[in-house]
Amino acid sequence: MKLFLFPRIFRVIGWIAFVPSIVLGILLMYGALSFSGLTETIANDTAIIGIALGSLFITCSRERIEDEMTGAIRLRSLLSALYAYVTFLVIETLVVNGMDYFYVMAANLVAFPIIFALRFRYEMHKYYSSGDEEQD
Repeated sequence: MKLFLFPRIFRVIGWIAFVPSIVLGILLMYGALSFSGLTETIANDTAIIGIALGSLFITCSRERIEDEMTGAIRLRSLLSALYAYVTFLVIETLVVNGMDYFYVMAANLVAFPIIFALRFRYEMHKYYSSGDEEQD
């Protein structure tokens, strides 16, 4: 099966987009930065798009060694991220109400790729540190 993954350099590009965007998003969410009108719309859109594209590039970039085991770990991580995301979504829907629900749903726009990235990195770390694979 052919995987359509970005080249490795996209991981660096992803981090360059993700980190400033997440900082901007947090500052906007907690009111440390305040804009109005078109500037507010541009700032919000920049934060969301930067976080989304950054996390996409981070998670969908090739590994140094992209083999069958990496593909299996990627698939397992994707499935567990989906389970966690849906669980959080159901709990948040039952617990959070009013305008706070809007903020929670805005955060959920980018939660899935972030959960996947964390899970995948954790699983890859376990795989590389287990010593089961052959290393140069």
